Order: sequence, then C-alpha cells, then structure tokens
Amino acid sequence: PWDLDAEPPSLRILDIEPNSDPAHASPTHLRLRFERFTYRLPLEPVRPLLLGLRSIINRHDPDLLLTSWGDTWLMPHLLELSRQMNLALPLNREPGLAPAHKPERTYFSYGQVVHQGRQVLLFGRWHIDRYNAMLFHDYGMHGIYELARVTSLSIQTVARVSPGSGISAMQMLTALRQGILVPWHKQQAERPKSILDLMRSDQGGLVYQPTIGLHYDVAEIDFISMYPSIMVHFNISPETVGSSQAIADAAPGLGPPGDPQQQGLVPQTLAPLLEKRLALKTSLATLPAWHPQRRIYQAQASAHKWLLVTCFGYLGYKNARFGRIEAHEAVTAYGREALLRAKEAAEDLGFEVLHLYVDGMWIAKPGASRVPDFQPVLESISQRTGLPIALEGIYRWMAFLASRQDPRVPVANRYFGIFQDGSVKVRGIEARRRDTPRFLVQLQADIIAQLAHVSQGTPVNAYLPGVLALLRRHLSALRAGRLPLEQLLVTQKLSRALDEFRTPSPVAHAVSQLHAAGKTTSPGEKVRFLYTRGEPGVYAWNLPQPPDPASIDVERYSELLLRAATTLLEPFGVSKQLLSQ
Repeated sequence: PWDLDAEPPSLRILDIEPNSDPAHASPTHLRLRFERFTYRLPLEPVRPLLLGLRSIINRHDPDLLLTSWGDTWLMPHLLELSRQMNLALPLNREPGLAPAHKPERTYFSYGQVVHQGRQVLLFGRWHIDRYNAMLFHDYGMHGIYELARVTSLSIQTVARVSPGSGISAMQMLTALRQGILVPWHKQQAERPKSILDLMRSDQGGLVYQPTIGLHYDVAEIDFISMYPSIMVHFNISPETVGSSQAIADAAPGLGPPGDPQQQGLVPQTLAPLLEKRLALKTSLATLPAWHPQRRIYQAQASAHKWLLVTCFGYLGYKNARFGRIEAHEAVTAYGREALLRAKEAAEDLGFEVLHLYVDGMWIAKPGASRVPDFQPVLESISQRTGLPIALEGIYRWMAFLASRQDPRVPVANRYFGIFQDGSVKVRGIEARRRDTPRFLVQLQADIIAQLAHVSQGTPVNAYLPGVLALLRRHLSALRAGRLPLEQLLVTQKLSRALDEFRTPSPVAHAVSQLHAAGKTTSPGEKVRFLYTRGEPGVYAWNLPQPPDPASIDVERYSELLLRAATTLLEPFGVSKQLLSQ
C-alpha cells in the first residue's frame, strides 16, 4: 500500500450510461463503451435490450461495470425487467448468487443531513455508480484504487463509504496487527467537565479577522497536513493523552502531552500515510505538466487529503472506536500555539500578517514578491514549531471581503486572488457555493479572468471598461432569454422532512411540487429548481412538464447577477450602485 508507483490494476471496464438523468427525464437508450467499442441499446423493446446487454457482457467479460445512476435507477430497472421477462442477466460472475442490495439511508453528520442512495453490489465483478460513489468527482477511479490499497477495504465498499470509514478501518488494522482488541461499540464516555474547563480546553482552531480590501504580492503559507502532522509529531492518540491540564501545560512549550517513547495507535496509522502524501506532493512539484503520471499522483494525493482531513474529526467523534475528546482538544491546542509561533516568526522578519486561518497564514512586505524573499520565514517557522511548512504560492493580488450585513466586519473564509502563475483561488464567494446557478459561476470566472492582469504597477481603471462591457453582455443575454434554462438552475439540499418546515423555503416548495407529481424526495437529497414569477416563486426541475421560459423571474436572476459582480468588484472600488446604472 505504501509503494509510490504501485502497478495499476489491469481491469476490463464497461461503462454504461443512460442518455439522460432519470430524475429529470425518462431515458430512451443506453450508451455502452468498452475500450474502442461503443454500443447504443434502446430501452424499448425490452427483450432486445436484455439480449443485447447480455451479449455485450458475455463478449467482453468486464471486471468492472462503471455506471451513471446505476445504484439508484439503472441496475434496479434492469433487474426488474430481467425478472419480468424471465431472462437472466450475467451481472455476477459468481454462479448461483444474486446481486446484493443495500437500502437508501439518510443520516446526520458534521452538521449536515446526508442522503445516500440505495446500492447494488455484484459478486465476481465490481459495480461502481459514479453518482453514488463518495467523492468520485474529486479523485475518480485512481483515487478509489488508492483508498482500497491503504485502507484494505474492498473496491465496491470503499467507493461508497466516507473517508471516516476508511480511517476507522486503518486504525482497526493497526490495532489488530498489534494484538489489541477492537471494541464492537465505543464504551468510553467523556469525563465530566465544568463550563470553565470546557471553555479553557475546547477552543478549536485559531482564526484571525483578515484585513479587508485589495492587497498586492501576498504570500500564502500553509502547514502541510497540520493536524495529522501534529498527531504524529507530538504522539497524540487516545491512549497517550492525559488530562486537559496536562495538555494545557504541554501545548505552549510544544512538548508531547504523554509518553514520547511509546508511539500511539493513531500516530502509527497516520505516519506512513503522511510520508506517502509528502512524497506524492514532492513528485508533483518536479514532474512536467504533460507527464501522464501527474493525473494518477493528483488523484492519489486527493484521496489521502480526505483521509487525513477526516482523521482529526474522528478523534472527537462520539462513536469512533479510537476517539477521545481530550485527544481532539490537544490537537487544536497545539495547532493554535504553532500558528501563533508562525505569526511571531513572520512579524520578527518585518512581514505584515494579513490573515490567519487554522493552518494557513497570509503575509506581505514591501519589496517581497519572489520565492527567495519568503524562504527565511519558512525556515524560521519550521524551526520554531517542528512542523512541515510550505509556500502555497504568491499572489499578484488578493482581496479579503467584508460581510454583506456590515461592510466594517471581515469574513474569515471569504476571499479570492490570482497567483503569479495565473491560477485562481476563491473561497466563500458565489462561484464556490453549490447552490449557485452555472451562469453566475461563469460570470465570476469571466470577471476574474479580466482582472487577472491587474498588478501594483497598472491602474485598475484600465481594466474596468472591459469588465463592465462583459457584465452588460451577460445581463443582456439573461433578459433576452438567450440563456439555456439549465444555466439558471438552483441546486439546494432538502434539510428536513417536508412536514417539519414551519415556513416553507424555496426548496420546500419545489419538493411539494415533486410530491404532488408522485416523486418522492428524502432529506439530504439535492433538489433543482428555477425561480419563477408569482406564487410559489419556484418550479421544480424534475416535474414531468417542462417549465415555461416566459415564467422565469428575470428580475430576481438579474439581482443575483449584480450581487455576484459586486462581490468581485467592490475591492476594486466599484459599488453596486455604479453597476446598477
């Protein structure tokens, strides 16, 4: 599992995809791809469909069926047709076994309602639904292969479970290899604490209020996998961490809170994962952009990132078998101290600290605009904290944004900027929100592209006419009805059952329309709708009848467009009043 260049699995993959999203419109045919072969199978009549599919599977004998909506619609539909026609499909290779089914479920996790669709698992070959696989859009099949290697979970399982389940499996393996019993259910309860003890020990990560406005030549410095690195470096594990008082005494001196000689179970689990991720990041930094291995390394590094992000949360998760709240509190205590030491190191070298956020820092100094200018800061931070640190990049410019409710109040995780290599980083603005219509995402991308070449030596006014002309074109296309309705879709998650809403929200109105049309929607599922004029003000996208384009609430979308443009242009001195003229 820890080989950097593990031999990729030689799998025969059959890709099956309906021609449309079954939740929106009934598909008419299936598209199948296997290596250089492409097939098109109409869904009607049924018998030729089943015979054709059976022939393709028997001919190519795939190891993996990679589907779109396979868990939630395609496989159950095909199996039901197979039963009705009494015509067997060779989905399994194992004789005498039917595909396994797992029901859909909705659960609450980390403040969010999560819905997982039903699952269809095969025997003798694998089935993965790209729309029901956890984070498939982020790391694809190469990430799933990597997760299976390091967690030892099976491919069909690891594709569908959360990274937390992967970390839990890795910890159990570490325990079993050492002859440590793994509890079936966690029995250890949090010890009683007074309110003062809670306030002192459970303070979370360190966040500063950023300096609002536009800044040039800003360096972003990040600790590499800060919290997992702290667990390994300071040997933080449920069995190594003592009382909150011991943590409070150890953290300011950055000494281990427990026995440094006996490595804990959690650090033992994370150490090889951190080492491999660091090796991947180093390789990515040296490989040329055209190298074919880059895509695989990036997928693997992304899979590792999600495991490492989750491992911190699992330390404090009430049901984690190897969790303990004191260990969770210890990690954040060391993180706060390390970030404060990083701030002091930067200020001692004459840099202005513009922002601090948990594991990252943004700094600037007149005349500092090249990588060597920031190297002394990195060395000083590494020496003072003992943790790995890296220069994420240097921005030509970046903007920290204020709250919409009060322009005097900054928002810690709402900013955007352009790195010197031209790449863009945005956080907290409309383009990062999952409910933003696609035309607004494209608008903000176009505006940032126009502003990308702004620098300290060039006036912003030189680029504003082009930005304003761009905005007028987008607004004209919206008001003239030239935008496809798909570009206007709003996607929101249903947070609770429909009868639990006191005042129905737009997503609740859309779900009511779906229920009236006989379509069920569970809490945690995403619902797409359009804003329309009149009551109830929305039209659910998955209704049988398409919406009337004339009913679209153009004024509401125009207001959203102006607000999205204002978000980006206010730091450059352009107000919403000016854009509205």
